[in-house]
Amino acid sequence: MSDFEQWMTALTATPGPGEERLAQLRAGEGIDGLDEKEQAAWVLKVMVDYTREPMGWQARVLVGRIGPECTGPATGFGRFNNTVVSVMDQAQVLADTTRRPVKVIHGVNGNPDRFLPALAKHAPGLRGMDSAVWVAFPEPIGVPAAP
Repeated sequence: MSDFEQWMTALTATPGPGEERLAQLRAGEGIDGLDEKEQAAWVLKVMVDYTREPMGWQARVLVGRIGPECTGPATGFGRFNNTVVSVMDQAQVLADTTRRPVKVIHGVNGNPDRFLPALAKHAPGLRGMDSAVWVAFPEPIGVPAAP
C-alpha cells in the first residue's frame, strides 16, 4: 500500500463535517464559514506544482490537513489546460471520497503567483478561475455527479 493509500485509509476512518454542515457550506458559507478548529479537522489541502517539461506540463501533488503529509497521484504529461482540469477532477474525487472540503493551491515552478499568468498564456479558454486557490466540496449524497 502506498503512502497516499495509507493516508487515505487513516483519513477516512476519522469523522468529517457531516452532510448537514456540508450543505451549509455549499449553500453559501463556503470554506470561510469554517472556524479554525473545523478547518484544521476537516479541510484537506492539496498543493499542486505545475512544471513544463519537454513532453508537456506535469503536476506534482502534495496532500495533507495541516501541511504536506504525503505525495498524491501526479498527472501524466499534457497540455496545461488538460493538466489543470485533471487536477481539479482529482480534487473533486478526493472531496467526494472523503466527504471533506478540499482546498487546492495551484502554483507554477513552486510559486502560486505564477499560476494565473500561466493559465492566461497557456489555457486562455479555461474559464472560471480567478485565483490560485480553488475549493472542491463533496457533491450531495444521492445527487448524480455532473459529467
